[in-house]
Amino acid sequence: PRSQTLSLFSELKRRNVFRIGAAYAVGAWLLIQVTETIFPMFGFGDTPARLVVIVLAIGFIPSLILSWVFEITPEGLVKDADIDSDKPIAQSTSRKLDRIILLVLALALGYFAFDKFVLDPVEDEQIAQAARQEGLTAALKKSYGNKSIAVLPFDNRSNREEDQFFTDGIHDDLLTTIAKVGSMKVISRTSVMEYRGTVKKIPQIAQELGVANILEGGIQRSGNQVRVNVQLIDAETDEHLWAEIYDRELSAENLFAVQSEITKMIADALHAELSADERQRIEAIPTENLQAYEAFMRGRQLMATRSSEKLVLAVEEFTRATELDPLFALAWVGLADSLFLSIGWTGASPEEVYPLIEDAVRKAMAIDDGLGEAYASLAWVHDRNGERAEAEAAYKKAIELSPNYALAYHWYSIFIGLRDPLRIQEGLNLMHKAAILDPRSGIIGFNLAETYRFIGQYTLAENQYKRVIDLNPEFTNRYVGLANLYRHETGQLDKALALMNKAISLNPEDIGLYMAKGGIFMNLGDFEALQDIRDKIADLGAPDWALGLADVHISYGRGNKAGTREIINWLMTEIYDYGLPPLLVGSIALAQGDIQIAREIYLTEEPGWLKPDQWPELIDLIGNVRPTACFVAWILMNTGDEELGARLLQQTTAYIEDVLPLLTEHPDRAFPDTCFLTAGDTEKALLSIETQLAHNHLNDWYIVHQMPMYDLIRHEPRFQAATAEHARRIAVQREAIEPERDAVE
Repeated sequence: PRSQTLSLFSELKRRNVFRIGAAYAVGAWLLIQVTETIFPMFGFGDTPARLVVIVLAIGFIPSLILSWVFEITPEGLVKDADIDSDKPIAQSTSRKLDRIILLVLALALGYFAFDKFVLDPVEDEQIAQAARQEGLTAALKKSYGNKSIAVLPFDNRSNREEDQFFTDGIHDDLLTTIAKVGSMKVISRTSVMEYRGTVKKIPQIAQELGVANILEGGIQRSGNQVRVNVQLIDAETDEHLWAEIYDRELSAENLFAVQSEITKMIADALHAELSADERQRIEAIPTENLQAYEAFMRGRQLMATRSSEKLVLAVEEFTRATELDPLFALAWVGLADSLFLSIGWTGASPEEVYPLIEDAVRKAMAIDDGLGEAYASLAWVHDRNGERAEAEAAYKKAIELSPNYALAYHWYSIFIGLRDPLRIQEGLNLMHKAAILDPRSGIIGFNLAETYRFIGQYTLAENQYKRVIDLNPEFTNRYVGLANLYRHETGQLDKALALMNKAISLNPEDIGLYMAKGGIFMNLGDFEALQDIRDKIADLGAPDWALGLADVHISYGRGNKAGTREIINWLMTEIYDYGLPPLLVGSIALAQGDIQIAREIYLTEEPGWLKPDQWPELIDLIGNVRPTACFVAWILMNTGDEELGARLLQQTTAYIEDVLPLLTEHPDRAFPDTCFLTAGDTEKALLSIETQLAHNHLNDWYIVHQMPMYDLIRHEPRFQAATAEHARRIAVQREAIEPERDAVE
């Protein structure tokens, strides 16, 4: 038997059965790997790939049988029995099969390396990006289990247009009541209102909002009777968890009781715990005056539009509600919030409105100190009065009392970002929370993108800007935000220009949009196009300082030092009330060597540069804008205040090296080389410039690199090479936008 086994083994070896099996196995593995990569690109699911695996597995045994029966010869496949045993065909075939096996192995190893080190990192990053960007759906839903809900807009079953405010008001108030349950995730009104009259299916809506449950219903009002019917739906199965109809006499007390009962039934159905305080807040009756409550509901609906005309009406409705019931705390909160919004949307005078806001908030707090919405408004009042500790405490209290109030998280995030950049991650987490609760909100989504941009996470910022644009394609500031990212951070000036043109097409009378577009042309070195922009804003009635700002850049770009200096001297009497423009003009003055003029501009704009106790706050401003502190340090050191300038330089450099990397992934964006050169450290400066180029930070080189401190390295081949590469990249983009260069409309 042993000799028979050896004989069989030798015969299998002679007939190359082992080699055929090895070649088949390696080739099949390679084919399966390629199939799994290629098929998804063409939209195929898992089934075709499974069929390939099954066919290859079925073919393995027949291939071995064929290798036993047949031999590969120069004439093709021939039965082994028909081959002359004196001919060494088997050995020749063995050598060919060995080469084939080695070739397939090489291909397999090459594919493995490509998959491991090229496809996997790309796929992992795509998955990570998708998880971060789409984490507002499945991942967030998972974090809350099934305790997440969206309340869709209610149907107006009375079919009377005048009852729509009433229906929307009940929906809004019910949503607010449900949101008081801290153990549940409740989507905010902004995100659910776009589903009014939608034809989308419940599972799709739930997926878009990142919730496990949907509440829908309708309101029917008839005389002094009201019917409220609601259904709680499991979004995954599209099945009703429960449904209820409430027929009540129309009174404020009955409406609040119905909302309280619905909220408790939802909490029970989702096994969400209700604390004693939450139960008390849910069962509260804010007012017993039906007319006051209806005025309050109309005010809420009008305020939600953010329309200037309707905000005026909202203030009137909230005022009427407080007159009908002076103890209606929520009406006072509504009045405060509508007045606050009127500053930005209707042009209301801050000096006139602020006292009214504070008075309304104080009255609301005196009536009911358990309203999260009131604490959020109180936090804003404290912040404006410079009471930062009190403001932060109020924001925390607002979140404690109203754990699903998206605006509280939103405002608190902005508060932290403006007041303490070192807490930027905490602020980002709060903004994320706001976006979870209001995933379709344009302003929250936009500010999330701005936060990503500030901390240097440019891919996340870009994706978030695009998402907000998709949600709100009619808002110009969404396009401007993405354009600013492309211009200031990623050096894609051609993309920035296209977005600015889109913004201008939506709002062709906005002078600020044209000025921002002019900034792109400045960085492209296209001062003819900038002249066209200047002429356009003149036709639109731009103020003299805006025209002067364009003129000074045009003159500077064309190398007219005397003309630039003359315009700057004129502008110095015009611009100090506008913040950023003086700094731009000061930068140009410094770039062309007018040091005394630059000193006057910077110190007039901010006298705090001469007061070391104010430096920490001033230095913080350079994180994502311009290295103003470095400019000022150089100016002081070269205009008679050398010791003061040296101290400012030391403090700023410490900030750049020790603090700025904690705030952003791109500290090089703030031109730290200006400080390094002021300190005489040319090596650090060159490394900084090369890093900017590596990150494609191309903005403002045409001004900053002309400043006097760069005289230290103008002769350096590394600096000259970087400057030449920058010019090449700008030229490529300028050529790319040439067809639309004259498009100022």
